[in-house]
Amino acid sequence: MQPAASHSSENAVASLSDIATYGDIVAIVGAGGKTTTMFALAHALADRGLRVVTSKSTVIHAPSMVRSPKLVISKPTSWSRELPEALKTHPIITVVTSNPTPRRFEGIEPEMAPALLHDSDADVLIVEADGARRRLLKLPADHEPAMPEGATTVLPVGCLAAVGTQLTRRFVHRPELAEQLLGLTTGATLTPANVVAVLLSEQAGLKSAPPSAHKWPVLTAINTINTSDLGKLRTLLARESKITGWIEADQDWEFSVHWNQV
Repeated sequence: MQPAASHSSENAVASLSDIATYGDIVAIVGAGGKTTTMFALAHALADRGLRVVTSKSTVIHAPSMVRSPKLVISKPTSWSRELPEALKTHPIITVVTSNPTPRRFEGIEPEMAPALLHDSDADVLIVEADGARRRLLKLPADHEPAMPEGATTVLPVGCLAAVGTQLTRRFVHRPELAEQLLGLTTGATLTPANVVAVLLSEQAGLKSAPPSAHKWPVLTAINTINTSDLGKLRTLLARESKITGWIEADQDWEFSVHWNQV
């Protein structure tokens, strides 16, 4: 079921599905709700009548597969034969290339994304392009993210439940990189501005995002910070020229989509 849309500010738009359309390759990176955001977007697009393929450009673990309406294990050489048939009966499918163990699935290589969109005859491809070991915030290593080739829309995700926590490995994936980016020391208390700074940085949330891609930072658990701080973040994001807009989700995973004002 599509998450209910919230209209918490004057620049909210009608639906999560407004951020993608026919022919788009959507990449989701970061931490704190990538998989939930991926399937929420997939359902929103399917409700609009679009056929959606989801996948991952990293290893996929079994719990993520539980959320998929239809899992298809298919080699690239079989995509054009198997995937259009699957989409005839399931508007959302998750494609993996192999299942080497009961709890491990292999996704796609980043360069396979355009072929997967084309061969599946899908309208939109959504690729989870990062791993974060269930942390609330993520800083990418040199080889990350595994940005899908041809990405037209990029969603860097960060969880506002990180606010008030300490800059340690318990809450942040690769905290040493966060220290460098934010100018903080180990154990420093994270602020709302720190979370947004990570999402907007070309060394972090926007790393490897194609210049022409639409960028939509995703802030999850927005109801874990006070309304004053949330208002300040909205003002900052609304004036940020490098993004198209931003997405908010509360702890019940109700989403709202907001255009920036630049």
